[in-house]
Amino acid sequence: MGKWSSRLAGAVSGFWPCRCVGKSPAEPSVGATSPNHAVDAFMASDIGCVRSSNQDSIAFVSPSDADVRRRLGVLAVVADGMGGHNGGEVASALAVETICRHYFAAPDDDPGQALALALREANGVVFRASEADLALDGMGTTATALALIGTRVVFAHVGDSRLYRCVGGRCTQLTTDDSFVAEMVKNRMITAEQALHHPARNVLLRSLGTQAKLWLVAQSCDAATPGDCFVLCSDGLWDMVETQEIARIVASAEAEEACRQLIELARERGGSDNISVGVLAIRSAEPPQEPHSFAQ
Repeated sequence: MGKWSSRLAGAVSGFWPCRCVGKSPAEPSVGATSPNHAVDAFMASDIGCVRSSNQDSIAFVSPSDADVRRRLGVLAVVADGMGGHNGGEVASALAVETICRHYFAAPDDDPGQALALALREANGVVFRASEADLALDGMGTTATALALIGTRVVFAHVGDSRLYRCVGGRCTQLTTDDSFVAEMVKNRMITAEQALHHPARNVLLRSLGTQAKLWLVAQSCDAATPGDCFVLCSDGLWDMVETQEIARIVASAEAEEACRQLIELARERGGSDNISVGVLAIRSAEPPQEPHSFAQ
């Protein structure tokens, strides 16, 4: 299994970036996902301007083992915890750690099944932890996970942390919020515009760890191509920054700079929640350099 990285949200206040493991701070976080494509990835989490702690957790995993990377690709996860005291911090950290470990421990070559099972396992881990400690009773977390295996795109989610695919200056939301307001829009009780400012827009219908068992399946979309950009984020970002603004920023900046700009924009508009974002941009891989030949 390759190395992985996550954090206990709130352990570091303020801006906290998460890079590909094994890269020095000065290096661009670029990893090959296929012979022809590479992913420029950067993830960051910010406490925001109002909260006293950060209950989000993030991770980006690029396995060092070539066979594991071939079978299961690279993985990005965003989790937004909830619960009294430090419950949200614990829930999101447990979820991210469990998802990373179980996804890359999968024995077969089915990333979709591996990702779904990893999230289900995370649900059980968080639920059992909340039962074992009264101080953590009722804790839970959202979770959105994206795996890029060559050009294949696989994702799974619970809650209202989102995954977008941005192409040509436009973003499409790939996930559907597990929220009360999203269900109202689906049933045509309110419009999408009304949902943006509805007082119950953050009320979740599903989350990891709040029930003993949770059924979910992984999803997929069209193959990734150079120029595509995938954005994972907690509601601290999408509640403050509009979709077209996300599209514009990721189209005009490298992954690291795009993350910083998105977080700063959310903070400028109040930063009422923790803000987590991951940007994974698909690039054409650099062709190998031909060795120079010299005449004798």
